[in-house]
Amino acid sequence: LLERRRKELDSREKELEDAIEAFHLEQKDFCGRIAGKANDVLRLNVGGTCIDVLRRTLTSVPGSMLASKFSGRWDESAEKDRDDNFFIDQPIELFRPLINFLRDKAQGCAIPPLRSPGPQQFTSNI
Repeated sequence: LLERRRKELDSREKELEDAIEAFHLEQKDFCGRIAGKANDVLRLNVGGTCIDVLRRTLTSVPGSMLASKFSGRWDESAEKDRDDNFFIDQPIELFRPLINFLRDKAQGCAIPPLRSPGPQQFTSNI
């Protein structure tokens, strides 16, 4: 009985090792595909205005909503307009400063602190 159990455990351990190895290979392949997309130019439709942005600009802040959304992993399920541009349902006046901030950050420019838009900017868009 003990020998049979030992063989079962050895077999399960081998299956687990094989699964871990397959996982690491898949992870490496996935990371390679994402890294290859860093130079992609993405066309965004932001509130009806189209802008072109490098994927690496959008993903430059690890853990951010933009980094997650534009990592490449969710491209097929992301919201898109009829021309297949990524769609962001926000006013361009609010989104453009964020993109410019990320572009400046990527270029190593001295970046002044961002200020939150005042109430007049919100009401002027209504």
